[in-house]
Amino acid sequence: MQITPCLLDKNNLRIVEGLSIGEWVTIKGKTQLWNDRPADAEIDTVVIHYTSAINVLRRDPFNTDMILKIFCDFSVSSHYLIGRDGDVMQLAPDEARAWHCGGSVMPYPDLRTDANNFSIGIELVATHQSGYTEEQYGSLAALCVSLHRRFPDMANAAGHEHIAGNEALKRHLRPAAKSDPGPLFDWARFRKTAGFE
Repeated sequence: MQITPCLLDKNNLRIVEGLSIGEWVTIKGKTQLWNDRPADAEIDTVVIHYTSAINVLRRDPFNTDMILKIFCDFSVSSHYLIGRDGDVMQLAPDEARAWHCGGSVMPYPDLRTDANNFSIGIELVATHQSGYTEEQYGSLAALCVSLHRRFPDMANAAGHEHIAGNEALKRHLRPAAKSDPGPLFDWARFRKTAGFE
């Protein structure tokens, strides 16, 4: 598995919609779309998301460039983005606190809040109806195995829906529940191949 650096910061020269990603980031008054983790944070969780450009490009929802621009437009980020072909891009340094979860609470009995502090966010390019490709499952597994090697405390895996759902709403941590990666994501397969069994 090869990881292509594409950090969402002011130095990124990739051109999207006529401007560099770095320019899109600075237009929002940012220098990068991440910040420092708390000093005592242990990275021990992977959070799985899906993302697409379906609300902007209905005929081309898997357009990676547009997805990157949307991240810049909304000042959000994740550590990794895995395309339909299995290509992996790194959008934020592992050691950094990416902005992928918003208001969140881990499932019982953990119940820690603000999962951005201790998690690695992985976005799969997909829609609610598209499902996921063989290539994505393969790259996701390889990436997680690599993360296990670098972060020995990596023991938890959750979907965005599991940490930003009803419990987060009950605690007034967010205004609406998330539903990704959704019912088409094969958790049993993921856990078996990615080292979370």
